[in-house]
Amino acid sequence: MNPDLSETQSLLQTTMRQYLETEIPFDRVREHEEKRVADAELWKAMAGQGWLGIPLPETVGGGGAGLVEAGIFVHELARRAVVVPGAEVMTAAVMLARHADGDESEILAALVDGNAIVVPAHLEAADDLEKVDAAVDAEGRLAGAKHYVDYADFATHHLVTARGTEGLGLYLVERSAPGVSTEALRSTGRTPQAIVTYRDVPARRVAGEAAVGQLIDLARTFASTQILACMEVSLEQTVAYTNVRVQFGQPLAAFQAVQHHAANMCMHVESSRFLVYELLDALEDGRASSDDAALVKASLSRAVPEVTMLGHQLHGGQGLIEENDLYFFTIRGKDRALAWGSAEECLAILARDVETPPRWL
Repeated sequence: MNPDLSETQSLLQTTMRQYLETEIPFDRVREHEEKRVADAELWKAMAGQGWLGIPLPETVGGGGAGLVEAGIFVHELARRAVVVPGAEVMTAAVMLARHADGDESEILAALVDGNAIVVPAHLEAADDLEKVDAAVDAEGRLAGAKHYVDYADFATHHLVTARGTEGLGLYLVERSAPGVSTEALRSTGRTPQAIVTYRDVPARRVAGEAAVGQLIDLARTFASTQILACMEVSLEQTVAYTNVRVQFGQPLAAFQAVQHHAANMCMHVESSRFLVYELLDALEDGRASSDDAALVKASLSRAVPEVTMLGHQLHGGQGLIEENDLYFFTIRGKDRALAWGSAEECLAILARDVETPPRWL
């Protein structure tokens, strides 16, 4: 792909960035972070802007765009560290629009309007993305538990991976249904997360086993997009700080050792940017495999602690206080590095095919 964004994509990026930087001060993000609740007002505003339907069909009120544009949406939200389920809803929305077995236009239209909020619920106590014990019986009743469900209480529906009479699949469950209970967790990224237990809950099958793998690939890709944003902002803030912080009569940025660290950060960011957007483009065209998504996630999950820790190192004492906005991107980046498969878990996936001749994205 051409790594440069198109005119339309650049306009989307610029519009979102300007809006979020103007309307969402970091103090507002801190308030929602401390309360562990999503920013419902921002979610409503994004629905009004038409952003929630970016990759959805025009027939349901969406923008008819692709995964690259959806990635820009996720990227820009992560750059502002806002407490909203952008990546989660985009994942569920794309699955319902492109991989559902039936017509899901009603729920998709509600997603576009912000009246429905659907988040994936996949991982279980075994902490293995490939192990699913949640089950749906012949009467369509779900039983089981899901761990680390992002924005579980803010959602109106959960897109649950479970085993039914037709095998593994995706099931749509109403959050408010009797039998659905949540236990709030304190996550690394300080965003709302919960263990969700389903006891004899009505569940509607919307997609089969193939869609489960596609959901993991897409969620993993959007998590990589969020990591990219965290590294990007960490670099920008570090460069800005070292250019104004004077030591020994000159800016820190004038010292060669500081320049070397900044260059290393920059190389990680730029290579990661190409990997993420190439993967989004390849997923859109059907060229990407699960191995490709795992490869990109492993690469970014390894890079983010190095980039963010170098940022803190170059900030010195300033990097240790939470009044400095740098910490947002360190903890969010670490959280997303673990979500949907850590670097080690993704490398284990690649190791299965280690003897297969390599291919590029």
